[in-house]
Amino acid sequence: MRSLILLAVTLASVCLLAQDSDPNNTPTKARPCVGEHPPQPCVVQPVAVSQAAPDYSDEGREKKIEGEVYLDFVVGVDGRTHDVHVTKSLGSGLDEKSVEAVTQWTFKPGTVDGKPVAVKLRGSVSFHLR
Repeated sequence: MRSLILLAVTLASVCLLAQDSDPNNTPTKARPCVGEHPPQPCVVQPVAVSQAAPDYSDEGREKKIEGEVYLDFVVGVDGRTHDVHVTKSLGSGLDEKSVEAVTQWTFKPGTVDGKPVAVKLRGSVSFHLR
């Protein structure tokens, strides 16, 4: 009987950094728009449009590895992910599968004063066998 694989993709709504709209998507410091009187200027966070789920690696499945891979990445002015880096690893090919999936995610870009900006986010991809 085949194992049922539950993959949960979680995007932490943590706006870490933002930038002026520059084509290389390099973030610079800005604060997220939160609370009743947010700091100005502030960044309206990106909104996920599509989040591809990763495949389970063969090695991860054979070793029955479960858990979360944490990643930092930049959502660019184009709504695509850039500079994807694993910050907490599971190994056994699951990190690579997570990076492959996150590079396919798309977003409505973050904005400052209605103009698109690049925003650095933190997210996680969960792997669970059932």
